[in-house]
This record gives sequence, C-alpha cells and structure tokens, in this order.
Amino acid sequence: MTPPQPEYPFFIALAIGVTGISVLLGSPAWYLNIALLLLVCGILVITRTLHERGFYLVCAGEPLVVACGIMNLWAGLFSACMLAGIVYGALGLLESQKDLIPFALFCGGSFIIALLIQVSNHVPLALLVIGGLTAVILAIQSVRTYQFRKQYTGA
Repeated sequence: MTPPQPEYPFFIALAIGVTGISVLLGSPAWYLNIALLLLVCGILVITRTLHERGFYLVCAGEPLVVACGIMNLWAGLFSACMLAGIVYGALGLLESQKDLIPFALFCGGSFIIALLIQVSNHVPLALLVIGGLTAVILAIQSVRTYQFRKQYTGA
C-alpha cells in the first residue's frame, strides 16, 4: 500500500476553503471558482505520472487564485498558499518536517505583503517592497554565483 501523496491534504483544504468562501461571500460568479477548482482537480489527477507536474499545476491553479483574489484579498491569499502546498508536494519538496520551513516562510511573507496591501489600501507600495526584495535576492545570488565560479575555475 502506497502512502498518500503530500499534495492531497492541501487540495482537500483548498476545495473546502474555496467552496466555503464562494458560498459565504455570495459572489455572483461563484460557479467560476467551482469550475476552476474542478480544473485543478482534473490536472492533479491527470498529471500523476508526468515529470512536469508542478508546472501544469501552477498553470491550472493560478486562474483559481486570481478568481478568489477578486472576491476577497484573504481568499486569494489562502488559495495561493494552498496552491503552493500542492505544487511543493507534487515536486517532492515536502518530504520531511525540515522541508516545511520554506513553505511556512512563503506563506508568512505572503501574509505580511497582503496585510501591507490591506492596511495601506494601495498596491504600488507592496509592489515596491516585492521589487526591492527581489532585487536584493538577485544581487546576493549574483555575488554568490561569482564567488562559486571564481573558487572552482581557479581565477
């Protein structure tokens, strides 16, 4: 008997959350969230054996994240975190307890950015923060790559 895949609990949480949010908020386009959830479910089942499974899941899940984000900022954040959990599980990045740290950092960082958007009521401030953090991370990565090449090429 094979153990259950780590992405299925995240999908079950996503299905319950999206269904509950769609019913509770009473959006006129509630059926769109359910249809997009069924799309994610179909891709999750169809791509069980494919090597590019994570890419297909991200492509199928992003419209659901956008649709939930249009209804409510926190619904979009919830669906984005659950989609990240599904993709992490599909890629085999949730094998141990230690692997949950990057996932928790992603969810926590996303929560802080969403809170910043909610409090400031403006998106450009959050975009500047995200852009600045991305620039810092890319600069650190570039320096590290340079050091790595210098060390192993003997230059």
